Amino acid sequence: MHSSTAERHARFRLLRERSPVHFDADIGGWCITRYDDVLRVLDLDSGAPQPLPKRAITHALKLTRPVITLATLELLDADDVTFAHSLAATAAEAFTLAHGVEAFAATALETTRAFLTNALAALQEHPDQATLLRTDPSTTRDAVEELLRFDTPIPVAPARRTPVPVVLSGRTVEAGEVLVPLVAAANRCSVRFPGGDRLDLRRKPVGVLSACPTSTALARVTGEIALVRRLRAVAR
Repeated sequence: MHSSTAERHARFRLLRERSPVHFDADIGGWCITRYDDVLRVLDLDSGAPQPLPKRAITHALKLTRPVITLATLELLDADDVTFAHSLAATAAEAFTLAHGVEAFAATALETTRAFLTNALAALQEHPDQATLLRTDPSTTRDAVEELLRFDTPIPVAPARRTPVPVVLSGRTVEAGEVLVPLVAAANRCSVRFPGGDRLDLRRKPVGVLSACPTSTALARVTGEIALVRRLRAVAR
């Protein structure tokens, strides 16, 4: 794992263990790191665009899948950076055109690009896991979910403001305070995901959190289509 990611998760682990509801004076708010607490905070209104209905996402993804598949095949000879960036751009554009809501365009691009970049780096750093995914495509769906959990593409969700006092990990945060949900920290919480700092593509993780469910749905499908093809092309 490259140093910046390793250092970030080391800080997250320290916060989860010692100060799960931590006031950061620089941001003027409380950093929330444990799974159950982050899940509760994500239920508060952030003021950001609400996720699309599941039916709308499913329909948009159905229209987008052929575009992602074709772009994947065209980019198989590219380097990892070009592959991730170009495929994400194509997927985000097709997805935005399919559902017709511009509000998610930038986030769809950012999430998908970060996911592909993170996933390819994690697989390179864990060759045994890359071999598993390459040789057993039946693991693809669970593998993509585990990769989303292991190095969450958008690590921090939009901040929320408490409408009423709320108790998180035993600490009362008064009404009107800013809460910053660190979803990447929550997705490695060992209470929810035992051995959370370990990448295990057979884990079958349930309840992986995301900063934006709409854009994460695109990243998930892009990964399911592209990652095995990419690994097999690199292994040739």
